[in-house]
Amino acid sequence: MNKNLMLGFIAVVILAGGGFFLVSNRNKLAIQTVTEEETVNSGALVPDESSPTVADTIIEETASVKTFEIKASSFKFSLTEIRVKKGDRVKIVLNNTGGFHDWVIDEFDARTKQTQGPATETVEFTADKTGTFEYYCSVAQHRQNGMVGKLIVE
Repeated sequence: MNKNLMLGFIAVVILAGGGFFLVSNRNKLAIQTVTEEETVNSGALVPDESSPTVADTIIEETASVKTFEIKASSFKFSLTEIRVKKGDRVKIVLNNTGGFHDWVIDEFDARTKQTQGPATETVEFTADKTGTFEYYCSVAQHRQNGMVGKLIVE
């Protein structure tokens, strides 16, 4: 009889532990789902390779900085339009995939160093005025050859 009582007790403990494990994992899944939805709703989208000129492509967003990755190659930037709100802190990560390039926006006195690719440079600034502003590569005739984009501050 003690043997049956002991086996019953072990079965109850195993079932209770399994139930706790399932409930625990369901809560983790719910937290992960909410986090992913909040990220999408905040505008922090992963770049879509099929549309490299997406205006709201943010590779990282914290409470204080919105980070955009721009790939620079022969006479073009991978993002030709960026949208932010007035007062946003903006970080540009220029990924020079080849050639000699930089990234400049005069109205915010922001520029990366000119580098020979492959190389990565960054610049941060505050978008403290509204409007549409041109950013460009200042190397030789790159700007005139179309290596430009728009920063739209709303």
